[in-house]
Amino acid sequence: MLTKLNKLTQLGSSLMVLAALMFAFACSSDDEGTPTDPDPDPDPVVVVIPDNELATIIRETLGLGSNDDITEDDMEELTELNLTNSIVEKLDGLEKAINLEVFLARNTVFESMEPITGLSKLKRIDMRDATITDTDLAFLSDLNSLENIDFQNTAVDDIEVLSGKNTLTHINLRETEVSDIAPLTGMTQLLFLNLNRAGGGNGVTNPEVTIPMDKLYYLSLRNTVVGDEKFSQIFENKTRMVETNMRNTGISSVAPLIPLFEAGAFSVALSEEVGNKRSLDLQNQVIPDLCDLKPYADLFDENNELEWSVTGDNISSFDDCQD
Repeated sequence: MLTKLNKLTQLGSSLMVLAALMFAFACSSDDEGTPTDPDPDPDPVVVVIPDNELATIIRETLGLGSNDDITEDDMEELTELNLTNSIVEKLDGLEKAINLEVFLARNTVFESMEPITGLSKLKRIDMRDATITDTDLAFLSDLNSLENIDFQNTAVDDIEVLSGKNTLTHINLRETEVSDIAPLTGMTQLLFLNLNRAGGGNGVTNPEVTIPMDKLYYLSLRNTVVGDEKFSQIFENKTRMVETNMRNTGISSVAPLIPLFEAGAFSVALSEEVGNKRSLDLQNQVIPDLCDLKPYADLFDENNELEWSVTGDNISSFDDCQD
């Protein structure tokens, strides 16, 4: 009797297990009893790029066929885009390039810069010789990873948008309309600052903003009225300088430069470290003590210029200097 009871108990347990398995199977099946497959990957989202030239360049950059769709996944693979000298007019669709870091667009004309305003990973923008309609650079407002910007020979006239962008290390505003550089105040991280003939050719009004920028290896203030006092203040701490253009700045003495040479500025080692030639341009001003630079003349050659105008003392070369 006990044996029969045990068998019944075992049978009941087996039936319960079988029922549980059948329930689980039913839960994994559709209404018709067919097992449900996992949801297939959704179809790729195609990005609409109205400008055919832009679409062609993007396809070429990504290695896509000329008739291939450009998808959102494709656009996320785009980290560098070179539109220099292209005939691209519209940037629509580029907003999907959320991982873009480098945007090169020299000598271009775009209807609007709006599509790049949200590309927060952008580090470098080079629009030298481009036609800039947003002369206040408002499209840079939310780009807080920028390291290198080049707007040389453009109509840019207001750089307030750069204030507080402390990731920037290289700024080129040569031959722009920018005359007020107050927004650069506090940017002691800068390594390269080109203000050559800024302010519509007349230079900037407040060069003293550059005084605390002791990391600069490149500084051009050509055509900016500086004078000897500000020259001394600006260059007091520029021991990492390898190239500077102080042409037509109203200085009359090289005395502020001597301590820099002694500290290693304009040296071969420093030039190689920063990857920039050695150059010192002091033209268009009378500097009677130019001979004080003679001990450092060997640092400059045909590829690393030391330039000045003939002075009232007719010093046309260091050979004219008395030992």
